[in-house]
Amino acid sequence: MSPNLRSENRWYQAIVVPGKKMGRFLSFPTINLFPSLMREQRKGVYASRIKIKGHEYFGVLYYGPRLILGETKNVLEIYVFDFNQEIYGETVSFQPQKYIRGVMNFTDTKSFQAQLQLDCQRAREFFSGDLH
Repeated sequence: MSPNLRSENRWYQAIVVPGKKMGRFLSFPTINLFPSLMREQRKGVYASRIKIKGHEYFGVLYYGPRLILGETKNVLEIYVFDFNQEIYGETVSFQPQKYIRGVMNFTDTKSFQAQLQLDCQRAREFFSGDLH
């Protein structure tokens, strides 16, 4: 599997499910999806395209365990740039584009938030030619 996925890779479809709402608490609300969709991919963070209700967005996808919460099971969640709607039960499409980094653990929420900001910056830089 190439560490740098590009647009020739497939689009996945999934139904948005409720999560623990930790992302909202951290100012990075995510849409949560069933993680089994990504079992063939490397665990970690990806710059991703997301289609919601006919509109295309960019964001940061995370696939893997949330070590900061002490979890060992994989999750699949996407922070969608410039999007703030509740869409539980809706079907979305997403496409991992570029692998940003692997799974990391954090000792506190402050360092976790700082890394999320860096991940978002890297994804935005990757999509800079596509963002308006």
